[in-house]
Amino acid sequence: MKRPQEIRTAPRDWAKLLQVAYRFLREQDVGDLLLYGSQAMSLYMRSPLRSKDLDLLSSQVSLARMEALAEKLAETEHVEYRTTTVQTKRFNDRKMVTYAIELRVSSRPFFVEFFDSVLDARPLSILQPYIESIERWGLEIWSTNREATLALRLAFRQPEGISRLNATRMNSFIRENLRSLDFAQVASILKDWRVENWVERNLIQLYRRNRLRIINDYLIVPEIERRMKKDLNDHSEKPQRCSQL
Repeated sequence: MKRPQEIRTAPRDWAKLLQVAYRFLREQDVGDLLLYGSQAMSLYMRSPLRSKDLDLLSSQVSLARMEALAEKLAETEHVEYRTTTVQTKRFNDRKMVTYAIELRVSSRPFFVEFFDSVLDARPLSILQPYIESIERWGLEIWSTNREATLALRLAFRQPEGISRLNATRMNSFIRENLRSLDFAQVASILKDWRVENWVERNLIQLYRRNRLRIINDYLIVPEIERRMKKDLNDHSEKPQRCSQL
C-alpha cells in the first residue's frame, strides 16, 4: 500500500476523528474495539502525540463497515474521503487483515487503520488480561494498560525494529508514567507472548544504530547492557577482519 509522504497530524485533529469513529462503531455494535498504536500511549500522556494515522483494533470489522465509517468521517469539517483498502498479510499459518481509510485532513494525508490481530497475527484475545477503560477526549475508550501498551511498542517486527522516533516517543511515555509503570509486568507480558527475543534484538539494534536506550530497559530484559556491549564489540571487529582477508 503506497502512501504519500508522512505528515503528522496534530492531536486536536485526530482526536476529532477518533470521536467520530469510536462512537459510530459502538453504535454499530462493534464490541471488541480497542485504541492501538501511538494513540494508546497518548491516552496516558498529558500532551498527546502527533500522528500520521489513527490505529484501532477489532476482529468485527468488514470492508462494508469501513466504507460506511469513511462516509461518516467525511462529514467532519475539513475532512475529505479518498479510498478504502483491505490488505492481508500472512505469517505462516496465520493472517492479519488490515483495513485502511485514506483521508485528507485540512488537505493533508491521514489514514484510519483497523487491525484484526496483533504482533504476528495473534488473536486479540491475548490482550484481554490487560484491557482497561479510560475516559479521554469525551469518550470512554478501551485500550491496553500501560504495561501492555509499552510491551506492544517494544515488539516491533524486524528488520525495521524500533526507530529513533519511536524510541524517543516511548521514553517520553515512560518518563510521564514512571511512578505507575510496573516493569516486571512488562517483562512478564513479553514472556507470555513469547516475544522477549524480538525485543532484545530491537533494543540491541536501537543502541547500535542510534546509541539510544529505552528507559529502564535492564528491568525488562535482563543483562541487556552486557549484550549491547558484546554486540558493539562484535560489529567493531568486523571491518578489521574484512580488511585482513
